[in-house]
Amino acid sequence: MKRFVFRLERLLQLRSRTERERAQELCRALHEEESRRSVLDEAAARLGRVGEQLAGTPEEVAAAGTLRNLGLTVEVAAGDMEAAAESHREALESVAAEQARYGEARRERRVVERLRENRKAVWDGDAVREEQKEHDGLARHRRSTGTGAP
Repeated sequence: MKRFVFRLERLLQLRSRTERERAQELCRALHEEESRRSVLDEAAARLGRVGEQLAGTPEEVAAAGTLRNLGLTVEVAAGDMEAAAESHREALESVAAEQARYGEARRERRVVERLRENRKAVWDGDAVREEQKEHDGLARHRRSTGTGAP
């Protein structure tokens, strides 16, 4: 009996490879998002520390230069936080896009895989029927020639 041959096996292999590549891209995007979230958390903590410094200055008359420097420090920390927040938003969008691509690649592979399973099931059924025909033919031949057991 000949073995099962799935003519779309190469396509299934390509779809599987594409799915693995998409999974790697998703993993990279998740790591990048985690890294950017860490940077955002650090920027928020830095802004909080600067705010505490500003709030912690005595209510006495402070030098204009000191107040100006504290104001500039707050502006820089706020700018860093805004930039980190924007970067994190972009990373979240990238993760969502990669998740969608991975899901699509997974579905495409699964479609071909199901087709292979269905074709294999049909082939198995045909093979069983063919084998049964052979057995029936042998049994008929034995009965007609009288060489088989009663």
